[in-house]
Amino acid sequence: MEPTKTGEPRFDLTAGRLQGWTGPDGEQGGSCGISVTIEPLTSDARNTIIAYLTDHPLELYSLLAGREAPWLAGFVPSPLPGEGEGVPCTCGREACGQAAAVLDAARQKLAAEPLQLLALLGLPREALLAGVFDAWAKAVPPRPGGTAGDAATRVKEKGPSGPSPGEWVAEAAAEGRLHRPGPQLGELAVPLSPPPPGELGPAGDWAGLLPGVSGVTQALGLIARAASERAEQKRRRIEQP
Repeated sequence: MEPTKTGEPRFDLTAGRLQGWTGPDGEQGGSCGISVTIEPLTSDARNTIIAYLTDHPLELYSLLAGREAPWLAGFVPSPLPGEGEGVPCTCGREACGQAAAVLDAARQKLAAEPLQLLALLGLPREALLAGVFDAWAKAVPPRPGGTAGDAATRVKEKGPSGPSPGEWVAEAAAEGRLHRPGPQLGELAVPLSPPPPGELGPAGDWAGLLPGVSGVTQALGLIARAASERAEQKRRRIEQP
C-alpha cells in the first residue's frame, strides 16, 4: 500500500482488485472506501499490447520511465466506472461523495501510472518485458554457431543468479543508465556486417531525379561499393593490434 499525504485517498492495488479509502488519515478501514473488481485482460488484448510495444520501442521506454501512455486507451478501456457512475461505499450511504472522490482519484492515478494500470489488469511489468524481449529475440537472425533459441536456453540455465540481459537492459533504460557498462554488457552483441557486394546500390529511384542521364543506377552502385571497400579497409586497420 502506497503512503499518501494526510487527507488524501490511500489505495491498495492488486491484480484484479482496486481498493481505496479516505478519512481523517486516509487509512484502510477509514470512514469511506471503495472496492472495485477488475476484469483481467484477454489473451488477445495482452498479445496486442505486447506486439505494439515490440514495434514501438520508444513507447516502451516512455512506459518504463513512468510517463503517461495515451496510446493505451486505444487498446484498453478504463476498467473503472465512468464519469457519472458510482460504486458502493463502505459507509453504507448511497451516492456517497467521499466514495466518488476516491473513485475520481483512482482514475487520475491509473491515467498517470500506466504500468500500474497494466498490472491491475493482469499484465505486470515482468510479464510485459518478457513478452517484448521474447519477440525481439525471435526476430534476430541466428548467430554463427548457434540460434537465438540456444542463446535464450543458455540464459535460462544460469538460473536465478541475476537478471537476464534483457531485464538488465530494460532496467538500465528505465533508470537512464544505458550509457554505463554493466556486468552483463559482454552478453549483448549486435552483429554488424555489410551486405554482399552485389546488393550494394543506391536506395530509391535516383534515375527519376536525373532524367536523361544513362547508367545512373550502375554508377551509384560503383560509388557505394567503393565506399564500402574503403570502410572495410579502415575497419581492418583499426582492429589490427
